Amino acid sequence: MKLILFFFPVFFLVSFFSAAREYHVSVNGDDSYEGTVNAPFKTISHAADRAMAGDVVIVHEGVYREYVDPKQGGTSDDNRIVYKAGDNEN
Repeated sequence: MKLILFFFPVFFLVSFFSAAREYHVSVNGDDSYEGTVNAPFKTISHAADRAMAGDVVIVHEGVYREYVDPKQGGTSDDNRIVYKAGDNEN
């Protein structure tokens, strides 16, 4: 029983810190923001610098004139960084 109690907190912490994140990018955002839906980044490249395997970068409608060179990629076809447009947006 003690062994299970020891591993549960460790497993919880590892799961919490390795959970996939969702970053938002908007032409009205700011790269000093958190990248959330209510406080989006301004540039795709800023989100790409922070995204890790399993994360999703949602790019909201607008014109982005930048060169994006992601630092990280996915670890497999099942665990990659996904870049996609916002729902019902171009």
